[in-house]
Amino acid sequence: MAKAGMRRPDPSEPHGTESNTKQHYKKNDVRDIPQEIQGKAKTGNKKAGTIL
Repeated sequence: MAKAGMRRPDPSEPHGTESNTKQHYKKNDVRDIPQEIQGKAKTGNKKAGTIL
């Protein structure tokens, strides 16, 4: 039973995160910052390829 002062929600109404509206975020069009070279490419003298 509901406590005094607490409203009992209607089960037919949406509550919490139950909504049909989606978040509209724009995609990031800036390229990623290159990460640190890893593995053999870091210690070898061969040229490493680009990181994708």
